[in-house]
Amino acid sequence: MSGAEIAALVGKGLQVSSIDAEGGKHFSSRSNISPDGRISGTLNIPGQQAIPFSGAWKLKGAQFCRMLNPIQPEEVCETWVKTGAREFIVQVGGKDASVARW
Repeated sequence: MSGAEIAALVGKGLQVSSIDAEGGKHFSSRSNISPDGRISGTLNIPGQQAIPFSGAWKLKGAQFCRMLNPIQPEEVCETWVKTGAREFIVQVGGKDASVARW
């Protein structure tokens, strides 16, 4: 997706459900992306309690860059590849990391 497409998608706020690229074998998550640059949600790892997170996001060109405290406080930039009307693959470092739906 282009930066303009991502900006339009998150511009009014967006709730996203994600699973890892192996169909949710390792994690699932729910994220609330606010248009003001905030993000919050929960990470679910099978067999563990849900981990709440919060942080910030920004666009860098066609990448969605985010920091999630406490699980990933460093900046991670994602490329979103649209695969359906309300679905995209999240790639990090050129590798598929998760599948997200809104």
